[in-house]
Amino acid sequence: MDEINRLFDRIADDYSLILLNWAYKKLGDSDKAEELTQEVLLQVFSAISKNSSDGIPIEKLDNFVWKIAYYSWCHYLRQNEHYKLCVPADELKLADDRDFIVDFVESEYQKQLIYRIRDKIVRLNYLQREIMISFYIDNASLEQIAMHYNISVATVKWHLFDTRKKIKKEVIAMENSNLVYRPRRLHLGINGQASPTLDTKFIENSLTKQNICVACYLQPKTLNELTDILGIPKAYIENDIEWLLQREFLIKSKSGYSTFFMIETADDEQKKYAIYMKHKDELSDVIINELIAAEDKIRSIGFYGSDQPLDKMLWLLIYRFCNYQRIPYATNDAPIRSDGGKYFPLGFDRTDFEKVDRSIDTTGWAYNGSMCSDNFWWFGLYNFGESEIEEMMDEYTSEWKQLHEILCSLIYSDYDISVFNENQKFNLSKLVQKGFVTIYGKKALPNFYIFTSEQYKQLEEFVFAPIARKLEDEIVLLTNDLAELCKMKVPAQLKNYYNLFMHMALCDIGYLTTIFAFNEDKLYKPRDNHDGEFLTLMYIKR
Repeated sequence: MDEINRLFDRIADDYSLILLNWAYKKLGDSDKAEELTQEVLLQVFSAISKNSSDGIPIEKLDNFVWKIAYYSWCHYLRQNEHYKLCVPADELKLADDRDFIVDFVESEYQKQLIYRIRDKIVRLNYLQREIMISFYIDNASLEQIAMHYNISVATVKWHLFDTRKKIKKEVIAMENSNLVYRPRRLHLGINGQASPTLDTKFIENSLTKQNICVACYLQPKTLNELTDILGIPKAYIENDIEWLLQREFLIKSKSGYSTFFMIETADDEQKKYAIYMKHKDELSDVIINELIAAEDKIRSIGFYGSDQPLDKMLWLLIYRFCNYQRIPYATNDAPIRSDGGKYFPLGFDRTDFEKVDRSIDTTGWAYNGSMCSDNFWWFGLYNFGESEIEEMMDEYTSEWKQLHEILCSLIYSDYDISVFNENQKFNLSKLVQKGFVTIYGKKALPNFYIFTSEQYKQLEEFVFAPIARKLEDEIVLLTNDLAELCKMKVPAQLKNYYNLFMHMALCDIGYLTTIFAFNEDKLYKPRDNHDGEFLTLMYIKR
């Protein structure tokens, strides 16, 4: 079979253009010439397959191909029905006179044909590939495609014509779920303690690993099934599968490979957001309005930063209140990973974000979950999800460890820098450059909020607790609705991690409440990433 496949490839490479040119001269019509050429090649391939199964060798390939082309052309002239073309079997010394296309297209040739067409599609440039998929698979109109890619309708038509010439008959075989044509993009996060070199980064840097995980998420897949789904030979994905198994991103059973971490799609996300929208009036709006009404109580506590405008403080207050009032959903202990971290991997597939009906539009918002160290908390939001604050929390480098130590020294010395030595002042200058503090004379004042332990207890007791009591019934309703959603979307291999799904769903209270407040102009709008990244950073002096 390998020898026949190589012969097929050789014929396709050597004769396709020659036959197309010959057919065009005969017919004077490019579409009919293309169809005749394909029909000749089909007859050639089917005849070779039949001869091979009967043990009849092909002695002179060139004569063989042109003999079939000649009889195909003659049959066209007689019948004028190119879809019924058939080469006389007696001229080819074959065992019977049936049309070999019927049998062969249903078996080996179909596989070869699809493989070659897949190869052509993935080699198209980005614009042609996306236009073709949008038109044939997504059923978008020419006008919609033109508007989306900011080009003219005429340009869209030209791209469609150009790609149609290459893959005209095979386009209908494409399936929207086939990852060959439109690979998914998977973002990896964690819930738990990170390590200096997270294994999740290796998945984010490999489109193959990402799509193996996507393909195996809802149902187990065998190696053969993955080969078909991804359009990648076994030899090229076996090492990736082994890597994913060793690091427990995949597990293996009799049914095949299954993804062993949570993946949330854009559709999953919006279904969850629809539930939050249902509870917005009685949940998020109450949180926002009650925190605003408690402004005097909040300022009376006297923490550093209480003199900030309320629209700035509200960023931190919403996040900290939602963290306080959220009913804890007990999760399994995070496993110790092969990279040294202790965490649950979390996958986010936003490939179809533009196509999904949105309950809440989160365009432009980054979401880093809450992060904490021994004495400080931070929640990445808005478009400043990437921040050096994360580096400080992890303290993986000696530089960040030194900067964290000098920042803590500053806080506990009441921001007085007159006692700092030269080395400390040098490190302090780095903190200033990075935006953590601003120097005023002999004081270096932080650009974030600082509470003592007692002050924060007062915030919880006199501000957060009364609001939380008002929300108790609504939180129960929200939790019940989210539980129904989670039951439907947890795949079989992750049933034991149902509580993690619930925990992550409830974590969105702060994120979405912040977006609601922002959209209603109740939050300060940062000028840029740097201006915004300290809005939810808080230290507690112990």
